[in-house]
Amino acid sequence: MSDPMPFDAFQTFVARHREFLVSSHVDPDGDALGSCLGLAHALRRIGKTADVVLDQLLPAALRFLPGAESVRSAAEVSRRYEAAFILDCASLERTGAVAGRCLAPGAEVAVIDHHWGNESFGDPRLVNPEASATAELVYELIESLDIPISEETAECLYAGILSDTGGFRYANTSPRSLRIAARLVERGARAARVAEALYATRTAPSLRILGLALASLETRSGGAVGAMTISREMFARAGATPEDADGIVQYAKSLAGARVGVLIQEVGAQDIRASLRSDGTVDVNEVASRFGGGGHRNAAGLRVRGDLEEVRAKLFAALDQAMNGGPPPSRG
Repeated sequence: MSDPMPFDAFQTFVARHREFLVSSHVDPDGDALGSCLGLAHALRRIGKTADVVLDQLLPAALRFLPGAESVRSAAEVSRRYEAAFILDCASLERTGAVAGRCLAPGAEVAVIDHHWGNESFGDPRLVNPEASATAELVYELIESLDIPISEETAECLYAGILSDTGGFRYANTSPRSLRIAARLVERGARAARVAEALYATRTAPSLRILGLALASLETRSGGAVGAMTISREMFARAGATPEDADGIVQYAKSLAGARVGVLIQEVGAQDIRASLRSDGTVDVNEVASRFGGGGHRNAAGLRVRGDLEEVRAKLFAALDQAMNGGPPPSRG
């Protein structure tokens, strides 16, 4: 892991280039998108070109952020960039199609991230797992570059911090994250609007799929795991898409006695996605990594090919092992 505050190297990197690709991981959350948009707004303020490109189009729940309408998917981009900022990614592969389609051979890649286990790609690097959100680090970088923080940048970065701290409810909420959040509100972030958009606004399909997911609630590992499953048939019945299920995993986590909450979704034929949330006693990032996924100790995700019931059985076995000890279950 590199020095967590290499601001001089970033100043040189920004000065050396005029055009930047800004990207993050597949299935972007509030921190991923808020960090990308916040940095892009700041770079444009000093006369740079900054294009936010992600693996796929944005989930509807995040389109309220200033500048979200300008985000493009990798499939829509026909050019390759010589310089890029990769944010909130532990590995370049986590950008999905962006790395292969949008980076020129030999492109310079700057990394800003707060994941444990970052694979040490890119140069310069600003990697600090003690930060509650990548948006915190982007804020500190922008300040170090002496770029005035606009209302748009402030709101995007505030959304990133609010998202990754669970509305300041998670254990990663720190004095530092609260201080930065306060500064962003002072600079124009609309705290009530962001909270409403992230936590209090749902479409009719999202409410219908929530009802079906809640009906599937079960406990595992002696009640230590609360789990919900959404099949393709359930999505069709609700007239919903996987993005309508964003945030539902928190209901499984809120079950009394549960140390881990899990939401398993069949998003396509042989295409299974799972979200995991922990109370801090179980490292769900380690569990997700066994299936090629990742995230943080208390919040992680994975996406695998396979049969829904088979993936469920393997994931429950991995969680049981993580909580109770013993050799890791086979991934085969």
